[in-house]
Amino acid sequence: MTDKSIGTRVLRRLWTMALGERSWVSRTGDFRTRERYGLVGRPNYAYGMLRAADTARYFGHDQVTIVEFGVASGAGLINMSDLAGLISQETGVSFKIYGFDTGAGLPELRGPKDHPEIWNAGDFTMEDRATLERRLAGRATIIWGDIEQTIGPFVRELNPQVPVGFVSVDVDIYSATMSALKLFDGDVLNYLPAVSMYFDDVGFFFANHWAGELAAINEFNEAHALRKIDRDRSLPSDRRPGGPRSWYGHMYACHLLDHPRRQTSMPRSQLTINAHARFMTENALF
Repeated sequence: MTDKSIGTRVLRRLWTMALGERSWVSRTGDFRTRERYGLVGRPNYAYGMLRAADTARYFGHDQVTIVEFGVASGAGLINMSDLAGLISQETGVSFKIYGFDTGAGLPELRGPKDHPEIWNAGDFTMEDRATLERRLAGRATIIWGDIEQTIGPFVRELNPQVPVGFVSVDVDIYSATMSALKLFDGDVLNYLPAVSMYFDDVGFFFANHWAGELAAINEFNEAHALRKIDRDRSLPSDRRPGGPRSWYGHMYACHLLDHPRRQTSMPRSQLTINAHARFMTENALF
């Protein structure tokens, strides 16, 4: 052990005693460690995108498509674009980023499933479309219009070489969420075998399984025998210090059970219990 490593260990111990482990990680940790400690901006996106990159790499892809439904001010899409560079440096996986938005706020509400008690048509109208497009030029593409009309052509253009790996749904209402989930109606090879998802509007007092995004998830699952959206069951995790965080309950995964990679085992040697645990850890599969 070198004098430098001993010095670092002593400094870390003193630092964490005085300021805590999170402070040390914030100052010295790499991206993956800072993400695990919740020290990266917009942690739900950081987690979902890192999941997508790790899953892509495990299945032999070096590019993934990620999608945000509901761009609004554009803060999320800008953050996605910033995170993409950091995660690419960490994993070697690159991202194609798309956002969907009407540009005119929420569309007309169609009934109680759209939560008219809290939303109105026109809410969240984009304020400065031109400036946002300039900031995102060359980094992300926004597809303008009603998702119900724009999602079909987008799905038909998906590329199995750049499969969908992470999706954020923040369109607030049931009808728009149902349109967004048509993203998963394409050829199975256009998706990773499991796609990380974030749903923004599943954790408020009026949220329930018979309205809004939760109703759309239920109806998607009823309509698809082998494509199912479920909570991300790796969260919370004792591998993530700091205890539960509010966004954990918003993380889901779309499981493409009809994907060839979920139909048969991958060729590899048999593993012991300890070797399998190392295999899962090394491939970020927990």
